[in-house]
Amino acid sequence: MLERFTSDARQVVAGATARATARGDKEVRPGHLLIGLITSEGVAARVLADLGVTESSAGSIALGPAGAPAPGDAEALKAIGIDLDEIKRKAEENFGAGALDRHLLTRRGPFGWISDRTRFTGESKFTLELSLREARALHHNYLGTEHLLLGLLRAGQANKHGDFTPLTLHALGIDPDAARQRVLDAVGRAA
Repeated sequence: MLERFTSDARQVVAGATARATARGDKEVRPGHLLIGLITSEGVAARVLADLGVTESSAGSIALGPAGAPAPGDAEALKAIGIDLDEIKRKAEENFGAGALDRHLLTRRGPFGWISDRTRFTGESKFTLELSLREARALHHNYLGTEHLLLGLLRAGQANKHGDFTPLTLHALGIDPDAARQRVLDAVGRAA
């Protein structure tokens, strides 16, 4: 799929990954992709700027504090009776301070090797999948920043619970339908 990405779209994905790593986040979330779009060149950056979405507002609303779990994770676990703070306290009580940090920073690969490579969350993968669908629906043989933004908007609308939801879009001041139309208008002018 990456072979279809324009250089600007590849820079968005690379920038999102770099941002996640720099913040100490263990996964690339949709908020990282949003910031990658804001700070990129191309249609998506222009549309987001026109909508008044800034890097600082997107960071605080869509990502939260650095190294924090995805906004929906703790609430979802708490709803089924799992208290992350209590688990961390007990682990540190039994195994020493930072016990979970030492083991969660890495993951084992298929041959026993350890990787600290930043992964994409399911929501981020879903966003990329929807981006590809948007490109196909527009009969484009490439995937650009405009398609990434359209995919992100659709993912945000589809996720009722999770990291990037309709509430996230609302908090950012983004009307998904109006933003979608702006992207389509910009793509139509560029064509």
